[in-house]
Amino acid sequence: MFIEKRDFTRVPFKAKVEMTADTVFYSIEEITDVSIGGCLLPINTDLQLGTKCNITILLTGTSPEVTVKVTGEVVRCGNGHVAIKFTRINPDSLFHLHNIVRYNSRNPETAEWEILNHPGIL
Repeated sequence: MFIEKRDFTRVPFKAKVEMTADTVFYSIEEITDVSIGGCLLPINTDLQLGTKCNITILLTGTSPEVTVKVTGEVVRCGNGHVAIKFTRINPDSLFHLHNIVRYNSRNPETAEWEILNHPGIL
């Protein structure tokens, strides 16, 4: 039986993502989902649990271009996906991440509660 371990609301979000892990650069055309605590990326690789990574979510259609830069670690890997837990984020990126979750959630009240009660890692 699968036990859900996710702490935060996941939202689908269409954005290009760049990730570097173990000196390997990955360019992902579309993020699977994102939350204020992590993301799921469609990458077919065998990264070890705990592998540190740097992630950049590219927000297109803005001028100048806006990015969300996050440091994280691999918490799950397999079946063509890599799950990342966010461990560090700067205040500007956190602001944009909050807005991504807030405006793409199917349940805005829950997303707002999560943002207010878990302000993020700085």
